[in-house]
Amino acid sequence: MESSLKRARSLQKTLAEESLRQKKLLEENRQLQSSVKNLLVRQCQLSNKVLGTVTNKEFRFSPSSNENQPSSVEATITGISRALIKAQEQERSRVARELHDDINQRLALLTIGIEQTRQDLIGVSSCQVDQRMRELKQQLSDIAGDIQAIAHDLHSSCLEYLGFVPAVRKLAGEIAKRQGIQIEIKDEGVPSSVPAEVSLCLFRIVQEALHNAVKHSGTKRVDVLMRKTTDQIHLTLSDSGKGFDVAAIASGQGLGLASMRERIRLVNGKILIQSEQSVGTCIQAWVPLPVTVH
Repeated sequence: MESSLKRARSLQKTLAEESLRQKKLLEENRQLQSSVKNLLVRQCQLSNKVLGTVTNKEFRFSPSSNENQPSSVEATITGISRALIKAQEQERSRVARELHDDINQRLALLTIGIEQTRQDLIGVSSCQVDQRMRELKQQLSDIAGDIQAIAHDLHSSCLEYLGFVPAVRKLAGEIAKRQGIQIEIKDEGVPSSVPAEVSLCLFRIVQEALHNAVKHSGTKRVDVLMRKTTDQIHLTLSDSGKGFDVAAIASGQGLGLASMRERIRLVNGKILIQSEQSVGTCIQAWVPLPVTVH
């Protein structure tokens, strides 16, 4: 009995240490996101002067019409954007590996250890001890599930190994299940092989748009259409939620809109965000494909 209680205390101590380690990793990631956000805000203030059209109901962005001779300002912004996006993805990948491959496995082992301890205590301990061990096991299972969700949001391995469309379907399925909403996915001829930079750009736009719809729109359904035209991929996300003032968001310090625009810039695409309060939101993106993919 005494030995089993010591094992339980030891496991609880290990759990506390792992929880602190997880909090430290998440805090490091938040600090990085804050730094990147500040850089993007400064960049956004400059780029808004030379690029993009904003009204209360619409935000429209496309590269300079003089694509062969971009201005020095645009060239500088593009260089900064590329470095920022690269830094974001590297950090997402690092934190995802740390959370999934290290902490998640150790928590799984800890769960097994607690279950074994619970079995050892059955018959020789009070019902309260047994109930507590059950609660600890459930808490650990919940933590493991949360870590997997965080890791997937930071860096989707499905995008790398399965491709753009399957990755979007998986993302939509997970969000729909967690949030209790309906996400309708339609694929009209998108090739299975899409350049990595293009698929990552479009995937992050879908991810940001779905998270925003869940968090702010109050909608119970989002429609996602991915369509290949002659020389590009056309992405559309729409909902009939609360809508928002596009100009207010564009002039603020939101990281999501700035990130969408900079990702689109790097693949020479276009983005159009239309929203009206009490009507809904529609986000469209067009990204050109290399000749070999057509």
